Amino acid sequence: MQTPETPQCDLCKTAMRQGRTAWHFICRQCGLEKTTLIPQINEIQTINETQRAQALQNLRTHNFATLLSWLEQQCANQRPAGQRPTLLEVGCAHGWFLQQAQANYAAQGIEADHAMAQQTQAKGMAVRSGLFPHILKADERFDLIVFNDVLEHIPHVSSVLQHCHQHLNPGGYVVINAPDSEGIFYRLSKWLTYLGLDASFKRMWQWGLPSPHLYYFNTATLKKIATANHFSMHSTMPLPSITLDGLIERIQYTGNHSKIKSWIIFYLIKTFLPWLQAAKPDIRVWLLKKE
Repeated sequence: MQTPETPQCDLCKTAMRQGRTAWHFICRQCGLEKTTLIPQINEIQTINETQRAQALQNLRTHNFATLLSWLEQQCANQRPAGQRPTLLEVGCAHGWFLQQAQANYAAQGIEADHAMAQQTQAKGMAVRSGLFPHILKADERFDLIVFNDVLEHIPHVSSVLQHCHQHLNPGGYVVINAPDSEGIFYRLSKWLTYLGLDASFKRMWQWGLPSPHLYYFNTATLKKIATANHFSMHSTMPLPSITLDGLIERIQYTGNHSKIKSWIIFYLIKTFLPWLQAAKPDIRVWLLKKE
């Protein structure tokens, strides 16, 4: 029997079964993973943003350059010569993606964290502080709407894609850059819960942070959600989820590890990095096309 604590699958509209914790659920029919964790953006602040930037900037900017180059190939001939495609990034954070995208796109962003939005606005970028899609005007349209590590944090994913459909030009694209539930680190964290070790699983869901993950997607679940909301799965590609540059800061900024434990984790990852890089990636980009 479905209870208030048992969420409904966004796609199948059926009660989900409990997964690895009391707050983790999996759809019996489509396999979508979901949580009952509650976002508290602008209510609690537990992240040192300076440390977060040091931990993530190198990896993110490298991945964003790869992503933009890939999009140029995938979305070619979208606009007449001399006219830049319009791009909206939802959850633009520090503005690293927007900064790179401005070279080839008429790019702007939305950021839910008011303090972060002000910081990015101060850099001269076109950023609105608020929530998607409420901050948009009803008649605003874009060629691309981009979610970089954001869609998995927003409630009601089907509704989000419906709004994307409304705010895209004909033949427009949704770009979803997000963790993949088939990735090696996520699957390992689930396996560790069988041994009573749930710390890494909590970390994967960003448990205890202002904006925890509400979903974990993979290609199969996203394809079903896309089809149900009048999108087609155009293409997909993996992105690296780990580099040694900035790794120690990344280990430390969301964990309560001592310096010794952090360095032990660092050297373990460094030792097994070639094997980890050969395994299924933990970050994937999915490109959905409006039908």
